[in-house]
Amino acid sequence: MKKVLFVDDEPNVLQGLRRMLRPMQSEWDMQFVDSPNAAMEHIRADSFDVVVTDMRMPGMDGAQLLDQVRKADPMPIR
Repeated sequence: MKKVLFVDDEPNVLQGLRRMLRPMQSEWDMQFVDSPNAAMEHIRADSFDVVVTDMRMPGMDGAQLLDQVRKADPMPIR
């Protein structure tokens, strides 16, 4: 089972992703977080196969987050 982390500061976007990707639950272990800081906590605590992020978020944009993910764990597809 692939582990996928989704990051977006908009709760409605995360909710829409959950709904849209519900059919993939048997194939993907999906985590949804609402901030780059929460994403980094998850990355440090667990390993993921894929990280998908919004590119425009306050504090740390998606490109900065993906750079931090790469430094913390180079294995996930970003």
